[in-house]
Amino acid sequence: MGNYPLLFSAFRQGGLNLRNRTVMAAMNNNFSTEQGTANDRVISFIEERAKGGAGLIISEACPVSESGRHRVRSICAFDDRFIPGLKKLAEAVHSHQSCLALQLHHAGRLANEAILGFRPLAPSPIPRGPGQPPPKEMTVDEIQEVIRDFGRAARRAKQSGFDAVEIHGAHGYLIHQFMSPRTNQRKDAYGGNPEKRIRFALEVTRQVRQEVGPDYPVLFRLSAKEFAEGGYEWEEVLDWAVELEKAGISILDVSGGTNEALLTAVHVIQPMFFPPAYHAPWAAALKKVVKVPVIAVGRMDSLEIMERTLQAGQADLIASGRQFLTDPHWVIKAAQGEEDRIRPCVYCNQCVWSLFQQRDITCLQNASLGWEKERQILQSEKPKKVLVIGGGPAGLEAARVAAKRGHRVSLYEKNPHFGGQMVLASTPPRKKLLWRSIEWRIQEIKREEVEIHLETEATVETVLEKKPDVLILATGAKPIIRTPCHDAEVLTAWEVLAGKKVGKRAVILGGGMVGIETAEFLLEKGCEVTVLTSREGMDRLATDMEGTTRALLLERLPKLKIQIRFSVQGLTISRGRVRFTAGGQEGWLDADTIVIAQGSAPNRSLGDALKDQVPQILFIGDCVEPRSAREAFHEGFLAALEI
Repeated sequence: MGNYPLLFSAFRQGGLNLRNRTVMAAMNNNFSTEQGTANDRVISFIEERAKGGAGLIISEACPVSESGRHRVRSICAFDDRFIPGLKKLAEAVHSHQSCLALQLHHAGRLANEAILGFRPLAPSPIPRGPGQPPPKEMTVDEIQEVIRDFGRAARRAKQSGFDAVEIHGAHGYLIHQFMSPRTNQRKDAYGGNPEKRIRFALEVTRQVRQEVGPDYPVLFRLSAKEFAEGGYEWEEVLDWAVELEKAGISILDVSGGTNEALLTAVHVIQPMFFPPAYHAPWAAALKKVVKVPVIAVGRMDSLEIMERTLQAGQADLIASGRQFLTDPHWVIKAAQGEEDRIRPCVYCNQCVWSLFQQRDITCLQNASLGWEKERQILQSEKPKKVLVIGGGPAGLEAARVAAKRGHRVSLYEKNPHFGGQMVLASTPPRKKLLWRSIEWRIQEIKREEVEIHLETEATVETVLEKKPDVLILATGAKPIIRTPCHDAEVLTAWEVLAGKKVGKRAVILGGGMVGIETAEFLLEKGCEVTVLTSREGMDRLATDMEGTTRALLLERLPKLKIQIRFSVQGLTISRGRVRFTAGGQEGWLDADTIVIAQGSAPNRSLGDALKDQVPQILFIGDCVEPRSAREAFHEGFLAALEI
């Protein structure tokens, strides 16, 4: 359609008939029951993406054996008792003309021992990482039983009305563990040379094909590259793809990386500064050696990139994961020529980090994720006059949603631009993409005809004159200075990131995310940078940062010319000099610029002054308590629903 004729063309492969070539990639979510049943919450989550136009939806990783579980809550398929829930899920997706595949999964050594009650199974007893207990090496009988489990789970998927199954052979889970020489050091028929290491994957594929019949679509997800030292070779992958096709796969889903550690997981779920279409080159290379269709995935960052990947013959289908979390309706918006209405993913990996912490999946921008029925934006029966103070993430989101519900909304921002702290957050190296979240909301509040007042600081008089029914305070926070300063000029990190002039030698006080990102920012400007922090070592820096991004930060920090002094106490500042104690010894540093990155405090004075003078006052974002942009966006959304 329009500028994207291939992306929105129909696709047919065997029994799979798709209305377009978009695929929602499999993503864990933690929404189902602890018993493994597909409940209303997970069904609503997936159904919303079908309603939004997805061609094919691939379910979360679904354990085929009790021994393969790696999350407390994920839909399962290792027993017939799960069929009713799976049927209900399939019916919900089909009611919106989308197709559904069940991802068949066994976590192997990445299974959760706390859930299992016994040691996880694996090809070889190689621990996941330093200090981790070794998994149990599988016997041949156990291998054969798991192979049969894959087949039985595939049969249940077909019986439940799923349109296809996908065998999960990627990302460091059991099948991948058999394929990799890092994790498979067996001496029998299932380990050793490449032909033996692929045997388990081939036998699983043949078993699945036997159970579902010759025409039922069987996908296979493959990590084309491990991005880990000692991993398998590219030539092996090319040969394996050919053998998998012979074994009966219908479509090859090309991904990469493994989830066994944060530094390898970044190649599965790439942060915002990784290149778009990350795995497309591998998909293109594999497409040349197989006849079956190929799926490309990995930061498919725009409709243009998706279409170009298809037009270039690099893939036949395009999979996206995080964009479906941010905006479940992006496909239908694009198909209807409303691509500017698509809420763009910023690839911040908040979703991934919540899963690594065994919490429900969340999205920086989408407060309805996992609450699709409960948090619908519905028209208000009694439209009200709403005044929003503050045009950062919280205020913009509150204004957008309140106006969308039919309320009469005015928005005041004292600065000449919107964005609040997002202006600063998107300034450090590798963070520019964050600004998309603000740009989209600015566009949307204009579309919803919000009355906008920039460069206008709201006062008590302003509010009383406007006589709002509801006042939403999103006045944010202000930086605080904890270190005594004597006759000294200092800058806050906020001022530095906003463009204040700095000297050649900078000392930064604070080892949190803001301090370290400001250090990188100044380093790129040619400054000599020293960070002083009370934290006790490199592994304690920037602990308030999302995990995958932080892992990459800690990996590159030792290579950067940033001096870091740990366990610093007794800081004082006097006339361009910072005095401190570290390791029981006193020291001092001279600096052209002294930068404070020691946190912030709520700015809620306006709201406190208006107490009992407005019918309803709602505080949202950092003026409640300084936290992340996710809380700001979510609280803005929920406040607007409350009106």
